[in-house]
Amino acid sequence: MDLTPHHLGIIVSDLERSKAFYRALGFEQADERVGEDKTLSFLRLGALQLELFAYVEPVPAAEVPERVLGFRHLALETHDIDAAFAELRAAGVVPEDAAIRELPSGWRLLFFNDPDGVEIEIKQA
Repeated sequence: MDLTPHHLGIIVSDLERSKAFYRALGFEQADERVGEDKTLSFLRLGALQLELFAYVEPVPAAEVPERVLGFRHLALETHDIDAAFAELRAAGVVPEDAAIRELPSGWRLLFFNDPDGVEIEIKQA
C-alpha cells in the first residue's frame, strides 16, 4: 500500500479568525473553495495541510471539547520551544496562563487551544 499524509480537516466557527490563528503558527494559504453551504480553506505547513471547514449555518460546539470522540489535538514540533513560545506569546496566540511543561521523560511541551477549542501541542525535538 502506498499511502502518504494529505490533510486534516477541522470545522471552525469563524474562518478568518481561524486562518489568522493558523497563519501565526506558520501555516500558509494553499487554496480556498467557496461552496453553497460551506467554504473550505486549505493551509499548509511543510507536508502538513489543514482543511478548515466554515459552514454557512453555525455548528454547535461540543459540551466538553476535550472528551469528544475523534480528533484530539494537533501536535507540532520545534527545535527551540522557548523561542516558539516567545514568538507565539508576542503574536497573542498563546494565553497568559500557558507555560512550557517539562516532563520527567525529558520532553518539553506547550499546550494551548485554537479559537474553537482544538488543542495545539508543541513539542521540542
